[in-house]
Amino acid sequence: MIHVESDPLLDAPSSESWWDVPVSQVSELESTQQAYQTYTDHKNRQRKLLG
Repeated sequence: MIHVESDPLLDAPSSESWWDVPVSQVSELESTQQAYQTYTDHKNRQRKLLG
């Protein structure tokens, strides 16, 4: 986990970036298991831009 202190009222320029926050890999819920499978399928099809 990464914890970043920030000021929600601070006006900062857009970084035009995003965070990849995956679905939980381990769960007893079928809906979460399916969501994780969908996430990994999409992640495997993702084109790499660098490296």
